[in-house]
Amino acid sequence: MNAAGAAPIPAPLTTLLAPRVLATRNALRRRPARAWALAALTAAFWIGCFFLFAHTLRFFQTIAALGPVLTQRLLVMLFVSFFAILLISNVVTALTTYYLSADVRFLLVAPVPRRRLHQARFVETLVASSWMVLLFGLPVFLAYGVVFHAGPLYYAAALATLVPFLVIPAALGVALTTALVLVFPARRMRDVLIVVSVALIAGGYLALRLARPERLASPSELAGFAAFLAAFEAPASPYLPTTWAANVLLAFLGDEPREPIFHFALLASTAAVLTLACGAFVERALLRAWSRAQEGRESPRRARVLGRWLDVVARPLPRATGLLFVKDATIFFRDASQWSQLLLLLALVVVYVYNFSALPIDDGSPLAGTLREIVAFANLGLAAFVTASVAVRFVFPAISLEGRSWWAIRTAPIPLASIWWGKFWIGFLPLAALGEALIVVTGRLLGVTPGLTLVFMATLLLVIAAIVSLGLAFGAAYPRVDTQNAAQIATGFGGLVYMVTCLGLISAVIALEAWPVSRLFWSRFAAAPIGAGETAAIAISFGAVTALTATAWALGRRAALKRLAHLRV
Repeated sequence: MNAAGAAPIPAPLTTLLAPRVLATRNALRRRPARAWALAALTAAFWIGCFFLFAHTLRFFQTIAALGPVLTQRLLVMLFVSFFAILLISNVVTALTTYYLSADVRFLLVAPVPRRRLHQARFVETLVASSWMVLLFGLPVFLAYGVVFHAGPLYYAAALATLVPFLVIPAALGVALTTALVLVFPARRMRDVLIVVSVALIAGGYLALRLARPERLASPSELAGFAAFLAAFEAPASPYLPTTWAANVLLAFLGDEPREPIFHFALLASTAAVLTLACGAFVERALLRAWSRAQEGRESPRRARVLGRWLDVVARPLPRATGLLFVKDATIFFRDASQWSQLLLLLALVVVYVYNFSALPIDDGSPLAGTLREIVAFANLGLAAFVTASVAVRFVFPAISLEGRSWWAIRTAPIPLASIWWGKFWIGFLPLAALGEALIVVTGRLLGVTPGLTLVFMATLLLVIAAIVSLGLAFGAAYPRVDTQNAAQIATGFGGLVYMVTCLGLISAVIALEAWPVSRLFWSRFAAAPIGAGETAAIAISFGAVTALTATAWALGRRAALKRLAHLRV
């Protein structure tokens, strides 16, 4: 109280934003190595994007008649893509920052005006939703400036244009999210938005890979891309913010006069009006929308169907292990942020198989036969690496995701071994199905004999069992029960050590099977059959692989049980 009976002074905006800023700063200070690694990856990504777009723009300059048109179309297409991504990202992010974040309930009862609360959450949503576009867009705009020898005014205009261009989809996204929360249950809507976003990312990645972007390195293929871009009808309506932003930048690139001040004024005034309109709407509807967002989801029919299927799958397992298996599987499929990543996994599998189908190994030459052998054997290591990458995302966090409920499981009359077996089967069964499918499909594409395919399948099955066992061991040794974000758990130090251990195991298996697989592959082309001595050596090699993977599995199980017995949350 600044005086008797006077209203309290509202907390400044910087005070409401301080927790996020301090949390980010402390995270960077606690893990400086990770911060430097992220900075190095970001720099490498920027350099790659810069050279790619610079190469493309220089090629456009060689086309005298269509060069300016192609430059304009490409920039408009980029702004349209950025705007669509920003709009979706802001809707998904605003749903969490405004209505599903745990600290909103404390801010609503604090002496914080709704306008100030909206302003703080709007800034958080804007920053969280826009950093990816900035990561990709800044090297693109830099490439335009370097190729067209733009002056300092271009770079100043680019930075100035980005501010209102990012604010417009943020205001639309926040207002749209509030309107949707008033109509639909927030948690179900979040699940739908997460699934749609992941599906769009997976579809975009799949479309990009199937389009074979490496062909753009060829001048003839790049000419074909230029022809496509010239025929591309990007939305260039004079009433769209994407057109205004493109016209501002094109005016400083030596293009025809486009009145940059007028278009920037349109962009800035639209951003200001939408920000004020969004604030007025959200401030009025915030309490009612937040109250609606607390409603629980209702899907008894889907739960019953899922329960019946899981009961069938878990029927061969012991009673306690089967119940734990059903529990973990039910939690997984209830969390859209978890099971929606299967869409990304599906896209990766399709690209993986497509890469093998595109290999030039069908001309019948000796070189093609040698390449087929190398690729067929490398496929075993790649399939094992893929399953290990999936395991570090889904198996390694399995212990940590129990969170504070671990005490309830430990106090139940369930042996610790049954808990381990439940975690093991829920990781092993889907990974085994994934790995075996990759071996069979790619083996058919490579022309591998059925006998050798069976060898690969058996080897991969043993490796997957060891990988899952090690994942539970490292997950119990490096638990992070303070977070329910599986992706964040997998990126910790324990996940890194686990991945390195899996790579060492896979390398050892590949080394042990290198000669036996090569001999079996070429035996059908050799005049003399495999002798008794070679048969014994092959058997010893495969026996060593079995012993190695079984030892890794047993050591992982023993270490996991020991760690789980002493795990405290």
